[in-house]
Amino acid sequence: MNILLITSDQLRWDCLGRLNPAIHTPNLDRLADRGVLYERAYTVNPVCTPSRCSILTSEYPSRHGCFHVGTSLPEDYGPTVAHRFSDAGYATSLIGKAHFQACKDPASLESAPKIHELDHFDNWFGPYFGFDHAELVIGHTSESHASGMHYGAWLRKQGVDPTGYFDIHDYDHFGPWSLPEQYHGSAWVADRSIAAIDRAQEDGKPFFLWSSFQDPHNPYVTPEPWASMYDPSTLTEPTGIPELDSLPEFYRSLARGDFYGDDPQLQEKAWGDVKVRPELSPSDVISLRALYYGMVSLMDHHIGRILDRLEADGTIEDTLIVFTSDHGDYLGDHGLWGKGLPAYESAQRVPFIVAHPEVVERGRKSQALQSLVDIGATFLDAAGLDPLDRSQAVLQTRAWIDPQTEIRDHCIAEFRPAQSPYMQRTFIESEYKLVVYDTREYGELYNLQADPDQSRNLYDDPEYIDVRKALEKKYVKPGAEKDLVRERHAVA
Repeated sequence: MNILLITSDQLRWDCLGRLNPAIHTPNLDRLADRGVLYERAYTVNPVCTPSRCSILTSEYPSRHGCFHVGTSLPEDYGPTVAHRFSDAGYATSLIGKAHFQACKDPASLESAPKIHELDHFDNWFGPYFGFDHAELVIGHTSESHASGMHYGAWLRKQGVDPTGYFDIHDYDHFGPWSLPEQYHGSAWVADRSIAAIDRAQEDGKPFFLWSSFQDPHNPYVTPEPWASMYDPSTLTEPTGIPELDSLPEFYRSLARGDFYGDDPQLQEKAWGDVKVRPELSPSDVISLRALYYGMVSLMDHHIGRILDRLEADGTIEDTLIVFTSDHGDYLGDHGLWGKGLPAYESAQRVPFIVAHPEVVERGRKSQALQSLVDIGATFLDAAGLDPLDRSQAVLQTRAWIDPQTEIRDHCIAEFRPAQSPYMQRTFIESEYKLVVYDTREYGELYNLQADPDQSRNLYDDPEYIDVRKALEKKYVKPGAEKDLVRERHAVA
């Protein structure tokens, strides 16, 4: 069968019309109608590079080595999932954001100055990390980085002067964007994804296509009419600030605006992009959330164009489609913005839709746990291809066909702020979330069923000591999580 992976960047799990009536995503809704909407899916790391490399390799960041933005997967790393499909005769294409390499390392293809060498991208189309064909972009919306690589070369051919549109690198900025929609990155990703499907059919090959959209990542800007699509007065306010006294010290230092605190291993880059924004008034907060919703709806519109292409000739009937995101966005929840170390659902949980051609019951919602690390391995299994030797994934093939099947009993999210002994590991079960910190005594424990907003940390609560010890015995002893992953993979 054909394989299509559609990803967004920094999309919250609850920004789908099927889960949130305040937002309009008619095309993702119709994709959910073709398959299963999984409500409990998690990233492996709440920042871009680690999670994307885990999709590509079926390995956790602690194994493939990309632990944060600023790290790079070696170009000879592999084989990757894409290598497997290419070797099997698939037409393999990556369209949009890769972010497998550092975006601020001059030696990286995905960094300045190389991204602005547009003549190079006029003539180079891969291979790239196993994909035979690549058309790439890096950066987000209006920042200068976003006008480079293949997207920048395409803009040049359209006669677009990027200096008039890609001149805002302030991640805190939000508002309408003067860029005409036909030149938006989401329009370009859809155009080139459709071309990749056409090219595969002309060559008589099945395709493995990764369509990687950049939105709704900050800076939060989008063209009209999408920028004004939502009335802020109709939207709900973010989740409130929790009981900080029960949380690790870094939560309190962050709330004070101190991004360093007293911990020498929490360097500036340790936080990801998480921040507090005291300059925002309550009306600003809601206006920004409305703008974010508009970004999502614009992306949904162009995802719909890809689905239209697949439906036009029936190709969709032979195509396994997955939609997800690399991580979420606090978006004002708990007084935070962006993503990073604070272990909230807003950042760790992601949207997840699977439309498998053989699904037994379309349009269902499922509480079965899903993880980004499983995607590539399950694609290979669904196509009848051998798994990667170093895979740490759990095969979800049966669950993607039968929404009542549950394969995983837990998910793991990692976050290593810097190359140091300090590391956060989060273990999520159906009821509890346990957060532990290597080399630190503090931790977090939440009952997600009773307290989905994580307003109360139960880690040191005497009534939950036995629960905490049981979870720690199951997951935290050295090698426990690796043994469990191998065990579940064998069972699946």
